[in-house]
Amino acid sequence: GLNFSQILSKNMQASISLDLIQQEGLLSTPFHRVYFSDRPDFFAENFQIADDIERLPDSRFKTAIGGRLNYFVNELLVIRTYYRYYFDDWGIGSHTASIELPIKITDRFTLYPSYRFYNQTQADYFNPYNEALSTDEFYTSDYDLSEYAANQYGFGITYTDIFAKMHIAHFGLKSIDLKYNYYARDSGLNYSLISAAFKFVMD
Repeated sequence: GLNFSQILSKNMQASISLDLIQQEGLLSTPFHRVYFSDRPDFFAENFQIADDIERLPDSRFKTAIGGRLNYFVNELLVIRTYYRYYFDDWGIGSHTASIELPIKITDRFTLYPSYRFYNQTQADYFNPYNEALSTDEFYTSDYDLSEYAANQYGFGITYTDIFAKMHIAHFGLKSIDLKYNYYARDSGLNYSLISAAFKFVMD
């Protein structure tokens, strides 16, 4: 990975990055089932028996090119933006764009709404359920390798006490970070994620 960062002005900072990744080994997941369209379907009671497991190449080369631009508007607001273009030799190409707006409401509390967009093309080896061919060398029905777009909406709040005045035993509480994210993929996958982080310093 390579990264270059530059201060453009007293209010603006930018960076660009390049990541090159070579993977070798078992890159398929044996518990992902595949159903062939050119074979008859078999059932055990109401459960359809898979024709095979996922089979994928044992090597993969990935390239990702990204950039960040942060702008300090004033003491209350910072704009953080990010963009990445990704492609690999399995046929997947993707775009990621995000923005975060930290808003300092007091000396100790900061709010940061965020938004992230992602889309990708499908892998050369992807087939929907019951559409793969048994004559193909590689095949998968893992929808993480399909074509899709996703949106993620987030909101967080951070409490920071640089002097760590609040104590638990011999530890001073430095910060509390609470986050909520809602993720929605156009394939029907949706979820909510709540996370919390606490930072302590030892007396």
